[in-house]
Amino acid sequence: MVLVTRVLGLLGLALAHALPLQTKSSRQSALGAVEIQRGAYFVEFHSEPATPACEQEHAQFSQQAQAAGINMHTRNSFKRLFNGVAIDLLNGRHLQRLAALPTVKRTWPMQMRTRSAAIPSSNVSPNLMFAHEHTGVDKTYKELGLDGTGVKVGVIDTGVDYMHPDLGGCWKTPGCPFQFGSDFVGDGYDSATTPSPHPGPYPRDTCDGHGTHVAGIIAAKGDKVRGVAPGVTLGVYRIFGCPGNGTGQAADDVILKAMEAAHADRMDVINMSFGGGSGWSEDPLSVAAARLVRDGIVMVASTGNDGANGLYTSGSPGLGVGVINVASFENWMITSLSIDLVGKYTNMSIVHSSPGDSKYRFVFESPMPVIAPTDSTGSNEGCASYNSRFDGQIILIKRGNCTFVEKAAHAQDAGAAGVMVYNFDSELMSPTSASPNVTIPLVIIKADDGQAILDELKDGSVTASATNHTMSVANPLGGQVSHFSSWGPDPELQLSPAVGAPGGNIFSTFPLALGGYTSLSGTSMASPYVAGMAALILQSRAKNISTDEVRQLILESAHPVADKNSTGLLSPLRQGSGLADIWDAVSALATIEPPQLSLNYTVGSGARDSVRTLTLHNSSPSNFLTCTMSHLAASSVSSYMANGSFAVTPRIWPEDAQARAPHDTLPNAYLDNPALPIRVAPGASQEISVRIAAPTGLRDSDRWFYSGYLRFNLLWDDKVGTARSLHIPYMGYLGDYTKLDVLSAPDEGFPYISVRGSTDALEDDTHVAINDTHRVAVHYRLEHPTRLLKVQLVDDTNATKGYLPHGYLEYLGRNYQSSRGRYSNSTINGTLYEDTDLTKKTNLEAGAYRVRIDALRPLRDPQDPEGYQIWHSSRFIIDSVSLARNTTASRLEDDEDIGDEVFQP
Repeated sequence: MVLVTRVLGLLGLALAHALPLQTKSSRQSALGAVEIQRGAYFVEFHSEPATPACEQEHAQFSQQAQAAGINMHTRNSFKRLFNGVAIDLLNGRHLQRLAALPTVKRTWPMQMRTRSAAIPSSNVSPNLMFAHEHTGVDKTYKELGLDGTGVKVGVIDTGVDYMHPDLGGCWKTPGCPFQFGSDFVGDGYDSATTPSPHPGPYPRDTCDGHGTHVAGIIAAKGDKVRGVAPGVTLGVYRIFGCPGNGTGQAADDVILKAMEAAHADRMDVINMSFGGGSGWSEDPLSVAAARLVRDGIVMVASTGNDGANGLYTSGSPGLGVGVINVASFENWMITSLSIDLVGKYTNMSIVHSSPGDSKYRFVFESPMPVIAPTDSTGSNEGCASYNSRFDGQIILIKRGNCTFVEKAAHAQDAGAAGVMVYNFDSELMSPTSASPNVTIPLVIIKADDGQAILDELKDGSVTASATNHTMSVANPLGGQVSHFSSWGPDPELQLSPAVGAPGGNIFSTFPLALGGYTSLSGTSMASPYVAGMAALILQSRAKNISTDEVRQLILESAHPVADKNSTGLLSPLRQGSGLADIWDAVSALATIEPPQLSLNYTVGSGARDSVRTLTLHNSSPSNFLTCTMSHLAASSVSSYMANGSFAVTPRIWPEDAQARAPHDTLPNAYLDNPALPIRVAPGASQEISVRIAAPTGLRDSDRWFYSGYLRFNLLWDDKVGTARSLHIPYMGYLGDYTKLDVLSAPDEGFPYISVRGSTDALEDDTHVAINDTHRVAVHYRLEHPTRLLKVQLVDDTNATKGYLPHGYLEYLGRNYQSSRGRYSNSTINGTLYEDTDLTKKTNLEAGAYRVRIDALRPLRDPQDPEGYQIWHSSRFIIDSVSLARNTTASRLEDDEDIGDEVFQP
């Protein structure tokens, strides 16, 4: 959701800026959405992939591993995009031997990615033309006839129901759009519960729907759904099994195998509607995606659905260099199956989301009573059992405090026929309620509709009729960035996302076995929209265009939208370059390089201005181009409130959408060229110097990201006076980014140490005993991603005695304060490690100690001791260490670094 979070975009890792570490092992913890497949590793070799040296290293590695007596199973070998292997290490103590082999550059723990579970939004929706009208797709097809013919698009996802009539109803027959692809996993695969794939003969999606929905957005050509590029040839690469097998996850090696297959099939565009993980460009999947771009394939990925968790939530592989990672915008209309309600005072019809489990539709043959009981704790959130029976009735429940599966299960146990959950707002979203034990439908309704039902129930009864009746309503959020869409920047201060596209309430194809059509929401839906646009651009240029140029055209022709909560435009950290417009992209007569600007950071009052040189190219073969520039300020954003406390929802400046902000609190930009106006000859290029001034009226201590858009106004001297505007977003950090704290402030309660199971911090010189049931836990919270985190035990002279379990971690995302992974733990359990690979164990002895955490600050060199934020715990005294050194104790040593998972449904 790594997780591959079915970002897969639904609501549901590139080497630039890398700093060398003097270690061969890289580890990650379960922060945010990161999950690790225990005992599984990527082993990376030294040479570049697809080279003779790469072939030699694979043979040498096998010989070296056998000679070293390493007990392992090779899962997959990679030579195209990644030089190395994926292995299961059958003896964890052999990791040290593995890391020491001459061919091994480093090892990476195997991340698992979860379907970015598309946010089900409505059962029946209007076709994509509502979105097509606002993005130029409709005009491009009608006036230019572009439909993607001749372009190959790969879909790495849950498979596709290629027998759907709107998708061709065929597989690899002459004239069929589906000519490439494979199933890499089989129906029963789940990397967390059933980690061994058993591929089927065909990559058909009959049980999930995510990939079928994505493919429809790209290429459907039916009466109900017409995709962005219905003429493309498709490749289908299935990496997820059926829901219900476990967590719905795929391991990174399976995904990388699919990426290599798409590369071998020479796809022109690849869509990856998943994301998550550490959110670094150095992650193996980000590196592989960047190599695909380098090899001439346009890579498009969803940015993620973790927007509710604030900044730094864009995930990999979308952060790979050159990848187009896509934010989600809301569709302009919603059409859904409806519920007709009859009460004492009011009759009304309301829309609802898709059911949480597509197998159980919210449809009843006869009217059903609606009730709103409290559970056994007196709550209307339905998170506990009920004391009464409600046979044959629909229970109205408030969203919050527990999962939808739990709400549905408690209602089902009480005999309910269905569940309506009213949301916090007008969003029709719904995480899944799919569970083998839940067989009743659950849907989401709007907050206002839920309150209206509650008001009726105060004085009488309410009945609900839910058949196949549909209704259409305007989406009040249409054209705005979806609330779930993830924020940038990346940890190394690169701008993310790249661009936005319709992803909220998108109607598309669904497996025939699951009803054929549905509406889903997520950046998973926005990503294929842009993949289709890339196909149209390639067709328009007969594929005689580079991946960088495709990316430039999509980004520069996008239209930034206003921030409804402020006076300026929405920050590029939210929308990238803006809402993509394919008509402006394919008809563009000019490009500007680079298409986005990351300004790094300001230090002191004398370094507030940044000068950047851009190159304007006039593509017109016969007409001169005149260029002027205007500046559009965007909102400044910060993860911190004015009092310095962390803010899950980013703080915005200007704070008042109605008031005019003081000029010195806004950034500014102007042309710095000596000769104006700028005039460019046909087919020529001209450098443009732009000076961007950071705000002087905002405090550096508030840690603001300031931003804006350079609007280049272009006019050609042809007979009709062709005019066009291109937008280049920029983003910078106000202050010294390299001095940012990574650990949360002490006054927020972290870090601290306690006896495991207690929330009370240990006071100085507390005496403790370490045994099989008593441990000391270290609790810490990362408010900023970090390249390296070290958790060590030190003595009174500050000399290290060793790393704690999971005490040497690289490329970490920050903790998510609002939904999951609110903080992280490590445990003092009697075992320390002498090496950074955490393989050389040593036993803890009695004595006086402190815990020391070293967190590398942003953009700092890991070899520089001054680059770390350092925290020392209170001093505590271990009186004795008495552990039963058996299998159970060893398992506990490995498993006890588990972060507090706070889930907000």
